[in-house]
Amino acid sequence: MMLRQSLLLLALVGSFAAAPSNALTMETTRFSAYTDGFHATGSQVADWVKHHAALHFSTGAATRENLADASAVEAYQQKVREAFLRSLGGLPERNRNPSADAVETGRLERDGYHIRKLIHQSLPGVYVTSNLYVPSRLDGRAPAVLVGCGHSRDGKASSAYQRVCIDLVRAGFVVLIMDAPGHGEQVQCLDPDTGKPVVGTNTHEHSFLQLGASLTNHNVARYFIANAQSALDLLAALPEVDAERIGMTGNSGGGTLTQYLMVLDPRVKAAMPTCSVTTRASYLATGSRVYDGEQNLFGAISGPLDYADLLASFAPRPLLVGAAEYDFFAIEGVLDAVQSAQAVYRAAGAPDAIGHVVAAEQAHGFTTPLRRACVAFFARHLQGREAQPFNDEPAVETPEALQCTRSGQVITEFADARSMLDLFRDEWLAARSKAPTPTREALTQKLLPAAQPPRPSQPLRVRRTGTQRSPAGVAERVFFFSEPAVAVTAAIYQPTPTVAVNKAVLLLIPDGTEGQAPFAAEIAERVARGELVMVFDVRGTGAVRMHDTTSGKGLAFRSTEFRSASDHFMLGTSLAARRTYDVLRALEYLRGRLAGTDTRMPVTISGHGWPAIYGLLAAAVDGHIDAPTFAGLPASWLEAYELKPDQPERISPSLIAPELGGDFDIEDLLRLAGATPLL
Repeated sequence: MMLRQSLLLLALVGSFAAAPSNALTMETTRFSAYTDGFHATGSQVADWVKHHAALHFSTGAATRENLADASAVEAYQQKVREAFLRSLGGLPERNRNPSADAVETGRLERDGYHIRKLIHQSLPGVYVTSNLYVPSRLDGRAPAVLVGCGHSRDGKASSAYQRVCIDLVRAGFVVLIMDAPGHGEQVQCLDPDTGKPVVGTNTHEHSFLQLGASLTNHNVARYFIANAQSALDLLAALPEVDAERIGMTGNSGGGTLTQYLMVLDPRVKAAMPTCSVTTRASYLATGSRVYDGEQNLFGAISGPLDYADLLASFAPRPLLVGAAEYDFFAIEGVLDAVQSAQAVYRAAGAPDAIGHVVAAEQAHGFTTPLRRACVAFFARHLQGREAQPFNDEPAVETPEALQCTRSGQVITEFADARSMLDLFRDEWLAARSKAPTPTREALTQKLLPAAQPPRPSQPLRVRRTGTQRSPAGVAERVFFFSEPAVAVTAAIYQPTPTVAVNKAVLLLIPDGTEGQAPFAAEIAERVARGELVMVFDVRGTGAVRMHDTTSGKGLAFRSTEFRSASDHFMLGTSLAARRTYDVLRALEYLRGRLAGTDTRMPVTISGHGWPAIYGLLAAAVDGHIDAPTFAGLPASWLEAYELKPDQPERISPSLIAPELGGDFDIEDLLRLAGATPLL
């Protein structure tokens, strides 16, 4: 009898997973479009982010607009700095005397200037490669400009960045340009046997490294900044440089780094970030672009860390924002950010110290119009003169000519070199060594803040959109709102009325109700044993899957999942925390459904693949789940620090909760949940 019933159920579930459904005449447990015609859900996760973000945007704009005077500006700027440091996880203690161990590995003599190839350590084992451009003739100490590299494989040797340096040195500036991590000679993740990049370079590597940083609620930018500040230390100590007249510029990622030092380092007296400014609202509106690791600051939206805040933190020092008319940093966002920051400059008594320049009909890049504006800006504010632009396109060097190391990479050049992967592994281990004893109360407090309690007063109001009965059992499609404007869906299987239900199972599987086919046998066997099975779609998955807005697929880099998780981080929360909350609501529904039968009936969770982490977190918070099991989890978050290609279905932004700050590893969660990990 049991075998016959299992076969009937297997056929039933298999047909459910394969056939199209009708919202009125129930034929399957696969939802038709728009939640069986009840609710459009494809944009609801993005809409949730935008709704909550809009509240912060309006508050931030009002704060900037209502600053009354210079003292109010200083208090506001201090809050911005504090928020920024929190988002970074603080700054590492850098080497403040890099000139003591700086090495010049070569020099190129050119007409009117020379280029020194330098290597220094910003932290023990962290080697920074840079090129120093020095005018041939100097009358005393000269003003200097630090140039941050944007996202380019060649880093400091990029042709566009070389031309910026050449025009500045020809104008009488000492110029230092450094490779950023992941660029040029500072690729961080190299195969020890081949010396080739394991996870790509620049943007891809930054975001890969950010996975490990997020586990301790840190940001990769903390090391970008440490390198840049040590470069400032080096620059200021040079006998050719007037340390009171140092400016900074950079394009794209280099412009982002420029903004970060504008917030943190008073030694920067004038700044020009280019092709790197917009508003967070403008970024959210694009839907398709994905911030890189160093740009994706936890709490950037809940901040105050909008771009206007970063710009305004520099008041009253001279600031010129460079933009391109055809950039993906939308020009509308640039103008809005500058206009909002201008209110702060006015309150600081320097309304004319901020401006912007737009390269007409130009795309993203440190193009000729921006380069010429850069030279004129720094000449005006650091040299006290009006400079005539250079009208030529100067010849540039090959990347090999500017190379500081013999091998081409600092990681392979120096036996004691440490990668950022090493540094973040150390941070994780340090956090674990100092972590308090993991408790359910601490987990709940970190994961589910008071603004979204685990038991809200809002009732679930579950809607059943279809029911199918067969000799093997009963199948239903249901949906409810986990929180306002966030619908979640489920397929529910239960035995026939003649079979007593003895257990309820919340089943979390990849693709949820859209991915039931591989689990049809498990569902059938459970129902045949008298178990009620709920196949559940957390927000953004299964029948409530997010509309694809990016080129990436699944959970991989630059996928819609990746983008959404990053946007949640900027709100000071995580997609993992929100989905955990969905699971808790599903458990609430299951218990309510069983209340009329036997309140002592066990409820369990069976998690498979990447959604298992949400079940594990929920079970650890709940504390009353009967013998939950989870398959496909990493054994430890230490896997994030292994030098191997991405494994997004094991570790990706949508599976990480930075709120936990390194206090809970997988084994801690399993213990709190009373769970068994499965291979």
